[in-house]
Amino acid sequence: MRYACALILGGFVWMASAEVHAHHAVQAAFDQDDHATLTGVLTKVLWINPHVRWFMDVKDAGGKVTTWTISGAGPGGFRDIGISGRDVFRAGETYTAIVAKARDGSPNGYVLTFVLPDGRKIDLWHQYKSEPTTAGAQ
Repeated sequence: MRYACALILGGFVWMASAEVHAHHAVQAAFDQDDHATLTGVLTKVLWINPHVRWFMDVKDAGGKVTTWTISGAGPGGFRDIGISGRDVFRAGETYTAIVAKARDGSPNGYVLTFVLPDGRKIDLWHQYKSEPTTAGAQ
């Protein structure tokens, strides 16, 4: 019995430490000084904790399509400012996202700004000091 309790307790400690280790600062994964402007078709939105994620098919000048994964704050933060996934983001529509690019060079970014299909601009993260001033800058 004592051995079983020790195993269970050890398992909880291991899971808790893995959870703390798994969550990292956004600045560790994304470069606040290296932005990309992505225009593409939204294929999917995951409106779940801990971070909302958008998936966009972005075509480069040569016609090659790359699927970018864009992360943002949690859904609660968006709801607090009046944005919900169903109301604003729809698969199949074309969006422009200005993102801080992943430090590892993968097609991942942390959203700074979205330009909606109707032209409205939504600034989503103001913590970056070097936020681009136009939707067309890269």
